Amino acid sequence: MIGGTAYGVALNDRAQLAALAEALTQAPYGKPPVAPILYVKPRNCFAANRSVVTIPADIAEVAVGATIAIERSMAGESVARLAIDLFAPHASFYRPAIAERCRDGFLPLGPAVAMPANLATIEIITCIAGVERHRWNLSRLVRDPAALNRDVSTFMTLVPGDILLSGIAGDAPVARAGEIIEVIAEGFPPLTVALIAEQQA
Repeated sequence: MIGGTAYGVALNDRAQLAALAEALTQAPYGKPPVAPILYVKPRNCFAANRSVVTIPADIAEVAVGATIAIERSMAGESVARLAIDLFAPHASFYRPAIAERCRDGFLPLGPAVAMPANLATIEIITCIAGVERHRWNLSRLVRDPAALNRDVSTFMTLVPGDILLSGIAGDAPVARAGEIIEVIAEGFPPLTVALIAEQQA
């Protein structure tokens, strides 16, 4: 499994950023972001493919942020994985949403594959309870994975074992306990997780 730290990036969806453009000029933000807005998904969030993820009793539903995770391998080369950034929906981006994003199992990760040549334009499909609920293309990203890695590298150093999530769709679907999530993208093994309620754990 992953040996480093996982970093997500907020507001990297061009459509979401455009929809929030006016709000981001108001307090407490003052202006739209000019650099990547990162957040940490601690190691307790990591979950393997086909895991069962427990939804805490204080969370009614979770947003299903299907994305691509880029991992810097110990050999110095990068690999890619399907990832699901699970979180309780929230409206504010001003402070870190720790309670909403950093629960146990809230970052399922698929098997590693070689970096695809078409990474910047990969389409990701999310199925919930056997029904396609969302699809989006990484061409929607403000910063594609290469640009994101380059910009992040100007203010922090990613070490082998760290992963960087490419960004999530602002219109990510939601799922509830009792449902199974499957994320698919060309060139990647499917990533599947089951959600259960806390009292069923």
